Amino acid sequence: MTKFKRRFCLNQSLMMIFLLLTSTNLFAQNDPDSTKEREPYPETKSFGSKLLAAPQFIIELPFKLIEGFGNFLIEGLGTGSLATQENLLRGNFGRFHGFYPLFNLGGRSGLTYGLGFRSKGVFTKEERFKFKGTYSAHHYQNFKIQYRAPKFQHPNLAITLLGQYRKSPWDGFYGLGNDSRESDQVSYNPEHSHLHATGLWTVNPQWKMEFTAGYDAYNLFSGKNPRFMNDLDSIVSKFQLYPTDIRASRLWSVGGTLDYDWRNNAGQPTHGGQEIISLSYNHSSRNSDNLKFWHLTVDLRQYLELFKQRTLGIRAMFESLDPTGNSAEIPIYLRSLLGGADNLRGYRTGRFRDNDLALISVEYRYPLLELIDGFVFLDEGRVFSNLTNDFRWRDWKYSYGGGLRVWHEDDVIVRTFLAKSKEDTRFYLEFGGSF
Repeated sequence: MTKFKRRFCLNQSLMMIFLLLTSTNLFAQNDPDSTKEREPYPETKSFGSKLLAAPQFIIELPFKLIEGFGNFLIEGLGTGSLATQENLLRGNFGRFHGFYPLFNLGGRSGLTYGLGFRSKGVFTKEERFKFKGTYSAHHYQNFKIQYRAPKFQHPNLAITLLGQYRKSPWDGFYGLGNDSRESDQVSYNPEHSHLHATGLWTVNPQWKMEFTAGYDAYNLFSGKNPRFMNDLDSIVSKFQLYPTDIRASRLWSVGGTLDYDWRNNAGQPTHGGQEIISLSYNHSSRNSDNLKFWHLTVDLRQYLELFKQRTLGIRAMFESLDPTGNSAEIPIYLRSLLGGADNLRGYRTGRFRDNDLALISVEYRYPLLELIDGFVFLDEGRVFSNLTNDFRWRDWKYSYGGGLRVWHEDDVIVRTFLAKSKEDTRFYLEFGGSF
């Protein structure tokens, strides 16, 4: 890479990071107070948001013509980057770079579009730089900058620097606890700014250790979905919340993840398993907000070949938030979430929330064509105020369904499936996959 190209990429990166930081107002002296009375809630604008006003107007302009397009019933139907996905389907992992369009259709965000950029060899041949920015018909915003060096000073050490800003004006809240009702849905608007640095040490092909340090800023505003109650003060009254449940927070965090992956094939495992244990400590950065808690996640997966690549996959996951000492109550937007494409698939994302959750999933996979599997599944899950003290086998929520997986030896490329629960029927089309 020439010196000019390096300097251009570096200047681009620094400018994007500067705009991201200023627009999220991470270091403002006066943080927005989410507990004040709102008629309506006054959203303050940072210097960065003013800088971005002109290009944001251009981004928003097409949506002025399609405002009210509706909330799609399809959850997560998206093409993503067409050029990138074409390369993925051909098995050309990591070979695409340059600018590409982003497009998504589904969920509460509605029609979403934006622009992404990928670059290889920012400073050396191995490094990767990514940027993406999207905006939606329902005013969802997502800006993400990521730099990754897979061989930083040592062949087994990878570092990742990540900055992200998200705002979700049509997000839904149903109340806390396992007994929350779909009919109580309200609309609120969480804002999240995220800066994290991660180091990944590959001990051997099976064992990996990850260490993370970061800073997160959260604000909560009144929602924008006109179909539901969306005033934050009314929501507090409806669910009998405390002012501390909706307050803004600023958190420093440190943590680590231990990943033991002994699957015989990451894309189509027929035997073996994977155990992922994550633990982090979170502490408020403000003297006025005494918030400190541990966050533990245990994700256990086992794969058994029944016969001729017919595989049974079993997953058990537990998540717990544990306030320490005299910590204040954990705000609602930081609680554990159950529902969505990654766990209880027949329910909307975040349908149930509380401090802790437990999930069990069983999935039967069978080959249809080369690199294409069919599957059926059953999920059961529950949230708890305290998993240790309140655990019981009653009142677990369940969902079931089936679909198709297109896989590569290293990963799942595409998965599409239909999921059914007592409340809803969800359709998903996703690039990549977890379980």
